[in-house]
Amino acid sequence: MRRGIPLLIAAAVALLVPSSEVSADQPKPSQERRLKILEREEPERLDPAFEMIMEKLDEDLRYVISSPIRMTPKATAVTGLTVLGTLFLINVDEKWAEEVVTSREGKSDRAYERLRVLGRNVPATTAGLYLLGYFLEDRSLKSRALEGFEAVAITALVTAGSGYLIGHKEPEDSTEAGEFEPLNKYHSMPDMSSSLVFSLAGVFAYERPWHQALLYYSIAAGTAVSRVYYEEAWPSDVFLGSVIGTAIGRTVASRARKGAREDVTVLPMLEFNAKPVLGLRIEFRL
Repeated sequence: MRRGIPLLIAAAVALLVPSSEVSADQPKPSQERRLKILEREEPERLDPAFEMIMEKLDEDLRYVISSPIRMTPKATAVTGLTVLGTLFLINVDEKWAEEVVTSREGKSDRAYERLRVLGRNVPATTAGLYLLGYFLEDRSLKSRALEGFEAVAITALVTAGSGYLIGHKEPEDSTEAGEFEPLNKYHSMPDMSSSLVFSLAGVFAYERPWHQALLYYSIAAGTAVSRVYYEEAWPSDVFLGSVIGTAIGRTVASRARKGAREDVTVLPMLEFNAKPVLGLRIEFRL
């Protein structure tokens, strides 16, 4: 019996050795999973045409945001007049809005309702113009529509940010004109619909005959007035939005034709690492 025990131990060791060699050659499943997690995935490649569109949007957005530090005397004068005009309208907002509202009648209701719908669907209108140019094989209309898309996108970003900082209350949220709560949910100034429709008008009216430009700006102005007509914005809101939208629309159209590229760009910078840091970032193109 004692002699049989060593034989049994030797047989057990012989059976275990091959299985241990096989298990040593095979990687553990947990290691494979760790390797897959640690593997660095390559960034997804986008279509070159789409990358060019994104680059163009980024460049024009940087140009618009940094424009205050590059203002010419003419632009400074226009900005000053815009500020003064907005302050003046804030003082007469209630009076002028009441005059517009009391002038309601059946015929004007139908016209302003159509313009009101246009103001709420500016991106869809821009898409429709592009599709119209596509089916008509009108290269000029398609290019204007694409510029309109870019202008509308930049205008929406600028208007939304400005509205959040200013915090002007809409007529339905205020008991009287001139009520402000900055950095809050109120964002009536500048008016978004007026900004977007004037940015689109600015693109299509750029370098056009005066009668065509007058038509585009008249439609945009009617859309802005409809906002006051239906008590959705104050006159000062639509005025400031109209100026911002026109400036951005014309800037986008101008840069699309001149192919302008800035050698120096200055942007505000806000970073949160160990502590918040506020400063300026300067980019050079060599």
